[in-house]
Amino acid sequence: MPTDAEFLAFFNEQHAKGLGALKGREKAAQEKWPNKADLMAYYRWSMKRADDREKEEMTPISREDLKAMIATMNYNSNIARSKLVTAVERSIVPWLPVGSYQNGGIYRIVPGAHGLQPDQPDPKTDRWLVSMNVLGVNTNASTKSNESDDPETAGFVFHQIGTLEYWGDKGENFRSFEEAARGPWLPTGFYAVVRFGRSGAANGIYIIYNFYPKDEWGERGLKVTGDYWGRLPQDRSNQQFSMAKLADTITELRFSRTFTLTKVLDYPVELVRAIQTPEDANIRVTVA
Repeated sequence: MPTDAEFLAFFNEQHAKGLGALKGREKAAQEKWPNKADLMAYYRWSMKRADDREKEEMTPISREDLKAMIATMNYNSNIARSKLVTAVERSIVPWLPVGSYQNGGIYRIVPGAHGLQPDQPDPKTDRWLVSMNVLGVNTNASTKSNESDDPETAGFVFHQIGTLEYWGDKGENFRSFEEAARGPWLPTGFYAVVRFGRSGAANGIYIIYNFYPKDEWGERGLKVTGDYWGRLPQDRSNQQFSMAKLADTITELRFSRTFTLTKVLDYPVELVRAIQTPEDANIRVTVA
């Protein structure tokens, strides 16, 4: 009998193919599990998983528990990533305070797992594509990624955790969590992510500009070009960048903190899909 881990791996593989593959999922399951008992076991597992996720949706997660999950989980684990996605995609989820930027503005993260899009959503590869809540970034503009241990300076893989927003009122009107909860908060165009290495451990919180914002129908829009990208709305320095490090860990983020941005890249980065290796590490996919 297949294990729960095998069922989850197959489910994630099908999910990574996108909504367009829904019609083929039943056929794929029948091909994967030709033994009727195994196939029925998979269907029972799928139904239980759906029931469990519905129960989790109804159970609020606290801000501190969410931060602890983001800080300590193994990002190479399919099960751990599934739990994180369930947590941040709930209808009711606590937003995360970030702090005040030294060049202007007060910021927060509204949790979510599917904001950024890769430049090529369907690259050619014979490896298993990880669901797009995990992506890779190429930080070296002169090279493309490959399926190997790339140097740290060439890029990394990350998990998406939410939209970066800024306080849209005067700073003196921001006096308490209650006022913060009421807003106004406005989008910055950036998305917050957790960088992680081959071990699966979190290795920094970054913000990356979303070059493919959704259109009015909620679909992937055209890539932002020209000079209209990469500026935080209340940044007095008007610095343009596509990616920067926000903090070493998610636990550093709070409203009483004044932060600086480090490892700032002032040119557009390339986002790519990620694949899972036989050793269960996540690496950037070959662009083809």
